[in-house]
Amino acid sequence: MRTWHFSRRLIIRLIAAAIVGSTGMMTANAQSTGSYLDSLDLKGGNIGLSVMRLDGTPVVERNARQRFLPASSQKLLTTIAAFHYLGDFDNSGWPKGTVLSVEVREDAESLPDVRLIGTGDVTLSVAQDCQNNCLSSLADALASSGIRQVDSVIVDDTLFRSPYRPDGWSHDDLKFAYGAAISALSADRGEAAAQISAPRNATASAPVFAWSSFPAFDVETSAVTMHPGSQELELDLQVGTNRAVFSGNLPPGTSLPLRFGLSDPSYYVGQVLRSMLVQRDVSVAGNVVRAPLPAGSGHNSRVEIARYALPTPDPISTIQAILHDSSNVDSETLLHHISLTLSDRTPESGIWLVEHILAEAGANEFEYNIADGSGLSVYNRISPGAMASVLAWASEQSWYEEWYPLIASSGEDGTLSRRFVSSFMPGVIRAKTGSVFGTDALAGYFTGVSGENYAFAIFVNDSGLTHREARRLIDDALLNLISNL
Repeated sequence: MRTWHFSRRLIIRLIAAAIVGSTGMMTANAQSTGSYLDSLDLKGGNIGLSVMRLDGTPVVERNARQRFLPASSQKLLTTIAAFHYLGDFDNSGWPKGTVLSVEVREDAESLPDVRLIGTGDVTLSVAQDCQNNCLSSLADALASSGIRQVDSVIVDDTLFRSPYRPDGWSHDDLKFAYGAAISALSADRGEAAAQISAPRNATASAPVFAWSSFPAFDVETSAVTMHPGSQELELDLQVGTNRAVFSGNLPPGTSLPLRFGLSDPSYYVGQVLRSMLVQRDVSVAGNVVRAPLPAGSGHNSRVEIARYALPTPDPISTIQAILHDSSNVDSETLLHHISLTLSDRTPESGIWLVEHILAEAGANEFEYNIADGSGLSVYNRISPGAMASVLAWASEQSWYEEWYPLIASSGEDGTLSRRFVSSFMPGVIRAKTGSVFGTDALAGYFTGVSGENYAFAIFVNDSGLTHREARRLIDDALLNLISNL
């Protein structure tokens, strides 16, 4: 039997031909990309597009120098800056493992304190089924040391400024897991897991709410009905308070997993550690307090008598959480580590360094405004041309071959796993998606039918389209580009 070997270029051409024939998107004479863009119905919105060769030469542009909201496609910039400023993964700038320190005061015969020191590692976990990087490992180590009484559990999150959320994050986002506050000491990416269930027993007065770990706040479910029919569950969680109220309807027999974004992740981790120590027969006389303690507290002169540290987290997992899973907390935490290269505990220096890369790549200063590391802030703006310029610039850097494979691949993984599935072989497109209210975006790299590689950015803003319709429009536009280049 004869075995046929086809080049990647030929395969791409065959696939592109199949796309043209099956979708009817292009005529036999190959409708131009410009004409195709003119034909789009954005329902009141605007589209920006830039395609560049990897040497920075513009190929196709539409509103390429106009500012757009990039949403999570901005995470490309944060990871680019991380590789550029933090260096290889052995560099001290990348997150280290969480540390537990046992300390005594020099001037008093008192119980030791336990200090939990955050290092900007969001992969620490307090989950009951935790297998790696578990807070329980630190609790086990302390219990095994023979210490049976401690005073306070001190949460030390001073590597970053106090837990906060970036300017421009919507209030509606803050109660959900993707809107968790940013802290140097955090577990499970600043989330708390729970479950709400409506019993099949008709005599039950309200759904049952249960936390998976330590309770994060008080929850009221008495306003939820349990009638057969549609599920319409609503949550009123005032950020900064300690109470959440559910309302709506949850049909009998329904059970929903829930994940909440915490306003103070470090204090929550301290509460969990205190509970774990008590479970291990370590008596805790005091409460959870935040370091540094007020002056005159008697804790100013301290001696460390024991130290336990969790392993350094895998930086690859962090980058994949950002580029594959679009984790906002990972991205904002990474931005802080970039800031720390300039000894800044705030994210401001990290933002400045991201903007420095934009300028180095040739973007005009009026083409961008960077407000956070994740793209969730409504204050972010960047032109498609500026984004494509940075991507082209990145392809010439020494770390590019290490960073590029971590971007989601079409039809294969991450947020692109279900896009371009039937049309392309994996790897023809590597890109980061973006989606917030009124915005859809896609930016990255693709291989044209000619076999040449391009950097691109496509932003759709202020459109009346649904996210599904906007994504389809972006995908069709990208297919058109690939079929013509």
